[in-house]
Amino acid sequence: MTTSRSAVFLVTLAFLWTCFGDADAQKVGMSSTSIEQHVLSLNFTNNGQHLAATVGQRIEITLGTVGPKQYGTPQVSSPAIRLESVALAVPPNPGGPTYVYIFETTAEGEAQVKIPIINSENPDWTKRLTFAVTIHVGSAGHPLALHASMTPDQANTAPWKNAWTNLLNDVRQTFTPSLPRLAGVEVELVVANPGPSDDEVTLYLGNAEGEVLAVVSNTVPVADCRHILFVFPNGGLPVSPGQVYSIRLSGGSVFGWKYVVGGYASGAASFNGRPLVLDSRSTFLFRTFAAS
Repeated sequence: MTTSRSAVFLVTLAFLWTCFGDADAQKVGMSSTSIEQHVLSLNFTNNGQHLAATVGQRIEITLGTVGPKQYGTPQVSSPAIRLESVALAVPPNPGGPTYVYIFETTAEGEAQVKIPIINSENPDWTKRLTFAVTIHVGSAGHPLALHASMTPDQANTAPWKNAWTNLLNDVRQTFTPSLPRLAGVEVELVVANPGPSDDEVTLYLGNAEGEVLAVVSNTVPVADCRHILFVFPNGGLPVSPGQVYSIRLSGGSVFGWKYVVGGYASGAASFNGRPLVLDSRSTFLFRTFAAS
């Protein structure tokens, strides 16, 4: 995954608003640094610090602004740390957005993570509010990848037979979780049309009433699009086992979502509100993961 901007809109993201300076920057959470369930959680009070993490650890940086200024695309100086996604509280605060930047440590080394302010006409505020930390990533012995740190729940394991549909329409897959906290969703894509070397794909998670619970956007590289994992921050999203939820994908013309006739028994695929395949039940290829 590239480090261009992604976005995650999470209804259940709980946050506290506090101000920095003239309230142009906001921090979320009472403590500046905490580690819960292998997550290193940071906010603006950690700006300028040197910190330590281990390979395989998740890092979440929570930052907020007031007014037109926003935090832009994170800049990471080393492949030891990789951006996974960015979370935005929903409904957004009318004064300005709060983002949770989610990173994974992938190798030993040291990296500076810098998140600049954009849309600011004041160079002094841009300098003051730009966030930067230096993180030393050490060995974890036998680190777990993101997949390994989550529990597989639902999956469509039917063999693919070259069928796909583009992401320009309203394409959805329903599923029924068996575990109470959804940590991530993986989808299987294919390169459908020529285009740029990467493209943004957005996943919307909804409930049976049509309420949007989360929106996760990832920048997907053409060279590595087969299995794309969308990760939810803050330990995952609470869900009700046995209830029906939906996955909707949206994007450009570069990628298609793989599907099969038949397949996953506890849900179905739809296309603009109708069955994807007329007179046949079809399903998109996906997997869901619960928090371990």
